[in-house]
Amino acid sequence: MTNGFAAPAIAFTFSAVLVLLLLGVVLAARRTQNSPSEFYVAGRSVGTGQNALALFAGFILFSTLFTMTGHVSLNGLDAFLFSAAFAMSWLIALLIFASPLRNVGGQTIGDVFALRVGERTARTASIVVTLLLFTTYTIAMMEAGGITARVLFGVDSNAGRAAMVAGMGVLAILFVFMGGMRGTTRVLVVKAVLIIGILAVLTVVVLMKYRFNLSQLLGDAQARMAPHPAGFDLLGPGREFGEGPGPLGHVSKLFVAFVGHAALPYMFIRHFTVSSGREARRSTGWAGMMIVAFYLCVAVLGFGAVALLGGQNIGAAPPTRDTTLPILANSIGGPWLVGLVGATALVVVVGMLAALLISAVTSLTRDVRALRQERPDPAEELRAARVNTVMLGVAAIVVGTVLLQANIHALLPMTISFAGASILPAMVYTLFWKRFNTAGLRWSVYGGIVVTAILAMFSGLVTGSPIAIFPNINIAFVTFDPALASVPITFLLGYLGTISSRERNDAGFAELQVRALTGADASGTQERSAVPGRGDTPARAGRTPSEAP
Repeated sequence: MTNGFAAPAIAFTFSAVLVLLLLGVVLAARRTQNSPSEFYVAGRSVGTGQNALALFAGFILFSTLFTMTGHVSLNGLDAFLFSAAFAMSWLIALLIFASPLRNVGGQTIGDVFALRVGERTARTASIVVTLLLFTTYTIAMMEAGGITARVLFGVDSNAGRAAMVAGMGVLAILFVFMGGMRGTTRVLVVKAVLIIGILAVLTVVVLMKYRFNLSQLLGDAQARMAPHPAGFDLLGPGREFGEGPGPLGHVSKLFVAFVGHAALPYMFIRHFTVSSGREARRSTGWAGMMIVAFYLCVAVLGFGAVALLGGQNIGAAPPTRDTTLPILANSIGGPWLVGLVGATALVVVVGMLAALLISAVTSLTRDVRALRQERPDPAEELRAARVNTVMLGVAAIVVGTVLLQANIHALLPMTISFAGASILPAMVYTLFWKRFNTAGLRWSVYGGIVVTAILAMFSGLVTGSPIAIFPNINIAFVTFDPALASVPITFLLGYLGTISSRERNDAGFAELQVRALTGADASGTQERSAVPGRGDTPARAGRTPSEAP
């Protein structure tokens, strides 16, 4: 391996064992895949504990675990504050979305939109935004797979990394194709258990070396830190926020982390998998507590790496900070522990790819069938879902491997900005504003996409910075992350679009409110979903597409 701190054979061996384990649990779920509802949302029978673990696992990316540990080691207090914004984003999911979305009883965001606005607009918007976010996020996850191959498996050649990333994509396709949402949930549960177990062991060992004296650990980290060019301390502000784009740029990063994650479609769909709004709220609450504990452990490991090994002996610069956690693991448990960390990183990437894929397949299949007003045929819909799984998965593998050599790190914050701008305002208006209508949905969803794209084009995410997609071109003049401006602009666009139209659907809003609060429709019937309307007339709440005449 290029970094010399792990035997790749150990990582590959652990990975093979974990892949066999995951294939086993997914194959066990295949027996239940006999209906579209089972494939899309596991028949709404996922338990609170499993869903909490799956939500937690869906939140943990390669960058969340590996990059953030190195970020804390490099930038100390500023990095810890940045991680707090990610943890706080869970409040949006808990307080705003979890219970109402589950009580509404849909399977895609299009089902929720269709309760309030024209069917065609609702379904088209759901397909467009879900596939957009699937594309950008999946490409970013493929890049994470390439980093995993290089850093933890010693695969340095471009062809080797492309082959390994393609293998991760194939695994994700198999998991979704065979197990649907239930199989994907089990993959995410295994991922969560691995992350929790490894973090717990590493954190306890680091704390034991200091006899659980955090003050002494932080003192050693401060004493052994790598010097900062501007002289900022590790435990004081300034190493991250004291330079770069200025206060506005740094505030925008915190804002994006706060508003964007909870609005991602693959996170929304998890609220639909449990039996009730109460269970959705409970599982989201438990997941939030796990995420807070996770970031506290990451902070201990980041500071602990500096304290135990010295700032010069770990990932001492942003391009190498992904190696900090493996280096710390090697110092504690040698190649065997690093091999297990490498196998866990592989599961982290594959689990994310599977979660993204099932979300995109659900929207593409269900929303397209509703858009075409196809007659209910569960067997045909299930077959179409599996075909779409292969098509989308293969397309993602091709695009992801082709772009593996490109500088696409900026796609991750761009994706979160797109989610915050195009979904968050539309969903808040759909759930809570009586006046919201079809025009408002168009203006908020498509306006959010366009405004974010324009701001991103002229920001450091696309040109003019080392992390930009085109670093050698500089047309950037936007010094902050796009979501800081695009989210409030999109809320305004949604408002202006709504009041520009005379359309009202007060009955639809009343129906949605009853469902969101109780899980029943206005007639008292439990567990009904969005209705396919006709054309762009507001959909009448009360029946699912499979129940439409």
